[in-house]
Amino acid sequence: MEGVGAWRALAACVITIILAAGSRTSLAAFLRPIETDLHLDRAVLSTAGALTVLMYGVAQPLVGALAERFGPRNVMLGGVVLTALGGFGVATATDPWQLYVFAGILPGLAFAAASSVPAAVLLAGWFVARLGLATGIVSAAIPAGQSLFVPLATALIPAFGWRATYIAMGIVVLLVGVPTLLLLVRDPPLLASAPDDKRDSTLPRPGLDVWLVGVGYFGCGFSDQFISIHFVALASDSGIDPLLAAGLLSLLLIIGMLGSVASGPFADRMPPKYLLATLYLVRAASLPLLLLAGPGGGLAALGIFALLFGPTYIANQAPGARLVRDRYGIRAVGVLMGSVGLAHQVGGSLGVAAGGFSVAELGGYAPAVVLVMLVVLIGGLAQRGIPPARAFLPAH
Repeated sequence: MEGVGAWRALAACVITIILAAGSRTSLAAFLRPIETDLHLDRAVLSTAGALTVLMYGVAQPLVGALAERFGPRNVMLGGVVLTALGGFGVATATDPWQLYVFAGILPGLAFAAASSVPAAVLLAGWFVARLGLATGIVSAAIPAGQSLFVPLATALIPAFGWRATYIAMGIVVLLVGVPTLLLLVRDPPLLASAPDDKRDSTLPRPGLDVWLVGVGYFGCGFSDQFISIHFVALASDSGIDPLLAAGLLSLLLIIGMLGSVASGPFADRMPPKYLLATLYLVRAASLPLLLLAGPGGGLAALGIFALLFGPTYIANQAPGARLVRDRYGIRAVGVLMGSVGLAHQVGGSLGVAAGGFSVAELGGYAPAVVLVMLVVLIGGLAQRGIPPARAFLPAH
């Protein structure tokens, strides 16, 4: 049974990730105001969003190494400070390169340092019997933060302007995040003692199954990052009030929280590859509804889209990790899931960039929506091709 320290650590991770994820994704609410004020096209901020996603993926191995050396709490503290600095930097930006740095590169590094990788190291040291539950709750914190910050920023911008809103969010992140980590959590004592199986430094080599899981994760990132960054702008461009569009995105993300937690028991009851395939194929089937966006019936289409896409959001974490663990062992989960996680973020950066290119060069989001649907469809079909587990059991 986990003690009080474990649950305090879980609470600190949830709060920190809500702040980091919400701050990063709030860029969706700032796209049109910043473009109007600085006379930019959609491609500039889409590139910044793509840089955020890409840097988040690339930084994960580095963040894991830093968490091992300096402790996960210190790494998460650094991520919180970088998150606030990024917001302050955006608030003073006047040129595209500044947006690339403060709305792109810095938030990506900050989110990597304040979210999943150091949290996983932290919780793995505190939780034993209920590590799965803790991981599901932490995963749900990402859409929780997104569902809170996007509508909050959308509501504040008309009243205070986009620059003051960015400053206010940075202050909130510092005032809440730093005391939370300092007061609620310390690095777990279990980090000081290495597991017995660490005596053998040999890790199994990934097979075709991991590559195919990576294809699915690439499609997942391509689609969910496109939605998280472009959904509000897509709906607004179609004539829907921005605040209402932000509310629909929040609905999608809240449903995503439930899907994230619920996917764990499903992954225990059915072959993970079939659950992964189902998630991606349902997602692909929902995407054409975006082409119907607009007032009246188009608003209903977006609502249905949120109800279909939402349960698939982040729900691939449990079956992906379960498949890797069952086939390659516990020690391989971090390395191999880090690799497919990088595939997710590379896909996400390309999905965000595709949305901006579609608007700037092709006149709207329709070409990007079709492309996103095809990429996710390929990812879903790839999961059905994952070979039987017996072909990939580690050699002893």
